[in-house]
Amino acid sequence: MRERTRPVAAALSFLTAMPVGRRTQLDGRDLRRGAVLFPLVGAVVGALVATVTWAAAQVLPTFAAAILGVASGVAATAALHLDGLGDVADGIGASLGGRDPREAMRDPRLGTFGVAAVALDLLLKSSLLSALVVTGFPWEVVAAGSISRVAPIAIAWRLRYLGAGTGGWTDGIGGGTAAAALVIGLAISIPCAGLATPAMVLAVAVVAIVLGRWSRRRLGGATGDVFGATIELGETFALVAALAAR
Repeated sequence: MRERTRPVAAALSFLTAMPVGRRTQLDGRDLRRGAVLFPLVGAVVGALVATVTWAAAQVLPTFAAAILGVASGVAATAALHLDGLGDVADGIGASLGGRDPREAMRDPRLGTFGVAAVALDLLLKSSLLSALVVTGFPWEVVAAGSISRVAPIAIAWRLRYLGAGTGGWTDGIGGGTAAAALVIGLAISIPCAGLATPAMVLAVAVVAIVLGRWSRRRLGGATGDVFGATIELGETFALVAALAAR
């Protein structure tokens, strides 16, 4: 694989289930260089979800079409972000009960909080897509997919990573990378969502701040689950903001 394409492959393999870079050993350096492309990858996933939803809505009721659209996004990301959301929700539930959230998050089984969070997130996202597709192609979904992928970069910039493996990509993330990713996210979101973009950015920022503060206080830093949960909730609440701003 050529050197210039390694960051692209790393970003795609990290955020999606696309079979890229499997014959090449990609490392933290490749992913660190590819982090600025996260909003582009998110836009691709969002475009898939929007297209499936819109196409299905031509022959099916909008809610059924929205479910198919959400399912396509889950398949494209191998449910990685949903898995993170479930684990973080279990961690929050454990901390509310006075237990160590890290232990709950390491448990491969989903607890009550995790199941409820995933189910409610999917239900809310399907409802939002159903409402957005009524008026035509839901371009806001592309914007939400893009801008929500800026959030883990911002968290990686502000918090230390807890763990090993691909988490090494966070070591060199700074404010410049976060700013560049935001610019790319805005360049995609503004044409897609128009005047709703500021509200969507604010929604993602609130999710990132809330989860980031909880992660720092309860975990001592960020984990891959926190990144995934931030993307998933950021995307969903960006759609809430987009619909409210219509």
